[in-house]
Amino acid sequence: MEPDQILYKKRKLFPYGANNIMLFICLVFFLLSILIPYWTVVGLFALHPNEVLFKPWQLITSIFLHVEFWHFFINCFVLLFFGAELERLLGEKGYLRVFFASGIAGNLGYIAYAYATESFIPALGASGAIFGVMGCLAMIAPGIKIIIFPIPVPISIRLALLIFALYDFGMLMLTTAHILGSGVAYIAHLTGLAVGVLIGDKIRYRALYA
Repeated sequence: MEPDQILYKKRKLFPYGANNIMLFICLVFFLLSILIPYWTVVGLFALHPNEVLFKPWQLITSIFLHVEFWHFFINCFVLLFFGAELERLLGEKGYLRVFFASGIAGNLGYIAYAYATESFIPALGASGAIFGVMGCLAMIAPGIKIIIFPIPVPISIRLALLIFALYDFGMLMLTTAHILGSGVAYIAHLTGLAVGVLIGDKIRYRALYA
């Protein structure tokens, strides 16, 4: 079996597809962030590293929560395309495995980072899960080409993710050293990416030697 072919049986779990359901949940949480006072929705659903033991649902709800329009729009726009492609290859069950494993791993990575640096700023957003989705795709479908600004030509998804990873790692070092300030949880991106790559590598190995 070729690794860029469908790797799991497509057993339908949702009538509209798993990726579309994830996007819909993101939309619901975004609408809640508009209707509910900011600190209430963040207090309930964002990831608070020093409170998560008492609010374990935040490991999941924070993945879907976006309180700024452009954060919501960009994450959902990226997930719309890459999530749909991963679901096409892995089916709904395989896609959900990657999405949640990467998203939760990203949150756990952020919790560890928060305690290591004693910075307990709440985190939210689907970026860790999205990086995992893209990382898995890079392993099982490396022929995918994407365009990233300001590079004017399509490049391989693996090269694009290497650029993203190097950027996030550099920004992580700069923010940790307090050279730059940022509200971005770069460690969650990198952790989610690592988990997606590991899952994708395992799937690719199984496909090659099946």
